[in-house]
Amino acid sequence: MKILFGSFSAITTLGGGVETQVRSLANALRQKGIEVELFDPWKRYNLKEFDFFHLFGANLGTYHFGRSIKNTGVKLVVTPIFYSRSNPKKLRFYLMLGTGLRKYGGFWSEHLFCKELCEMAELVIVNTKAELNLIEQGLGVSREKMQIVPNGVDKRFAYASPELFIKEHGLRDFVLYVGHIGWGRKNVLPLLKVLRKTGLKAVLIGPVLNNTYGLQCLKIVAETPSIKLIPGLAGDSPMIESAYAACDTFILPSLYETPGLAALEAGLAGAKICITKYGGTIEYFGENATYLDPKKEKSIEEALITTINKPKTTALQKHIKDNYTWDKCAAKLLDIYSQYFK
Repeated sequence: MKILFGSFSAITTLGGGVETQVRSLANALRQKGIEVELFDPWKRYNLKEFDFFHLFGANLGTYHFGRSIKNTGVKLVVTPIFYSRSNPKKLRFYLMLGTGLRKYGGFWSEHLFCKELCEMAELVIVNTKAELNLIEQGLGVSREKMQIVPNGVDKRFAYASPELFIKEHGLRDFVLYVGHIGWGRKNVLPLLKVLRKTGLKAVLIGPVLNNTYGLQCLKIVAETPSIKLIPGLAGDSPMIESAYAACDTFILPSLYETPGLAALEAGLAGAKICITKYGGTIEYFGENATYLDPKKEKSIEEALITTINKPKTTALQKHIKDNYTWDKCAAKLLDIYSQYFK
């Protein structure tokens, strides 16, 4: 089996969970003897050499890419990475409205992009039951072509040690956030307000975007001595692994996560998890996390304090190791590939 993986053009510029997902699944499949190549836009391909193309993301950034691949006659697999806090009824209304406006020229929406890419595909791989239900009931995509393969985590995080981070930064048992700072979806600003109010010792690791939201975050960090910002670490840095092991609580206050790869990494490293309740997170973490409402600052504060006051256990660590390592996810994906592309 020979597969071509692709995603949006800025994937290596922005980094984050989608790049981790693509690279990790590709590596895990290669270890199972499958030939996987990551798409290079400057390379001339004979696409007939590949059994199919797997596109990660169904949105504005991938729509024309996926449509171009489909028009060559190559079989298409799509992992949409789609979530909406609107219920299926509202999604159907938005689609109807968008489809009607589009007839008058030039109107597009993320819902239309996702629906059309999923309908082009022979196979749609979703990460959660919540995502499947939204795409089926809200966007009208056939359930018959959809399968669930969860996101995963590298086994190395189970062996992370706090010593490197403690030695370098002199901190342990803090609140940790890892991710982009400046994207509205990540919802970092209300978290920073909570951290400023409570005075909790906290560390933020991730790139700060050069936008208004990012600058607002930087202002609070500069005004709050108990918050430490580390903006320049690569995603595979041993320092991040060590930070997961050194912290007390890892928090993702995002508007939604599917499910938040950094939270899986932190949980496998032994951290307690405080995370948004939206986006399928409950399917992954179950009773082993504390859930917050990202739109309510008070909820973020209460969930964070609740998590900090809980004792650490190994239950989440074992749950993640038993169910969500990349090799297990790749094995399930390979089984589905084999069923659909015999």
